[in-house]
Amino acid sequence: MSGESATRARWRYLVSALGALLAAVGIGTVLLDGRLTGTELLQVSSLVVLCGLLVVAGGRIAVDIDDPADAVRVLAWMSAGVLALGALGAWARVVVPTVGTAFQTALLFLSVLAAGALFGAVVGDYDVRSRRLVERASREAARREFVDDQRAALSTLNDILRHQILNDLNAISGRAELLEDGKIDRDVAVDSIVAHCEHMDQTVDRLETVLDALTWVTASDPRPVGAAIDRAAATLHERHPDVAVTVEGDTDAAVTADELLSLAIAEVLDNAVVHGTPPVTVSVDARVESVVVAVADTGGDVPLRSDTLFEPNTRGPDSDGDGLGLFLADLILDRYGGAVRLAGDAGTTFEIEVPSGDGDADVA
Repeated sequence: MSGESATRARWRYLVSALGALLAAVGIGTVLLDGRLTGTELLQVSSLVVLCGLLVVAGGRIAVDIDDPADAVRVLAWMSAGVLALGALGAWARVVVPTVGTAFQTALLFLSVLAAGALFGAVVGDYDVRSRRLVERASREAARREFVDDQRAALSTLNDILRHQILNDLNAISGRAELLEDGKIDRDVAVDSIVAHCEHMDQTVDRLETVLDALTWVTASDPRPVGAAIDRAAATLHERHPDVAVTVEGDTDAAVTADELLSLAIAEVLDNAVVHGTPPVTVSVDARVESVVVAVADTGGDVPLRSDTLFEPNTRGPDSDGDGLGLFLADLILDRYGGAVRLAGDAGTTFEIEVPSGDGDADVA
């Protein structure tokens, strides 16, 4: 057994050792007195009973408790019990002086100590057990919440896979059948099949991003929102080289987020370009508890209900996209306690709200 384990084992049996020590001192006091009156017999019997109960309670505590912090908590309760009953015994000794000899006083004092220690040990054990039950219930609730989140994530991925991949597979199968029957031009069929294969490849890449957003556990820390906007604008430039993005407002404002924030902003920017009308303007509004990034274009009204915009596989009637952009943005922002919403009267404006950073962020 290591030194740390031996020390922990000794701590666990400290309560029982205290009970045995008090009993030994009491019995030794009687032996030193050399005589045993009826009063002393009653007192030493009470002391032995209290010490025996304290030893039993200590044995139970030794079995139940293996954390030094819990042992300290029990000892604290024991100390409080000893002080409380000791003060009560001292008050009674002064007000009602019924104890005759010094040996009887010692036995009474030891009995008070044993009773206080026993009270504290019982209350301390109950306190530790109650805290353990609360912690266990909290862990179980967290485990159930994690399992539910994982089930929801798997269900979402399954829905996306079935919708996106099966649509492409059905289209490829249909083109192949038409080509086999000679009902479609070969080049047209090949171009269509290649396009759907490329779309499936893009879908797999998108699913990897969705999977990261659903399962990636990372610490969010204060960072300048402008850095995320710059990375999002760079991503948009790769997809649409001819589209310029104008950024206004306090880009040095700190937000609490992680590396995926730039991806969420990029998805909203891409939505504005593909489904709206450039130019695109990004405005930053730093508020007390959050930072709002507004992405605006000059397009018309959104042809979808606002309550379905952020669901997976949601597309407008004339859209040829995958219906995952706004869903992915909402999914990422939800990780930080943020949100994305449609909020525009003239043209189309989406607002991305992210919690403010707790401190100053390092501005690059």
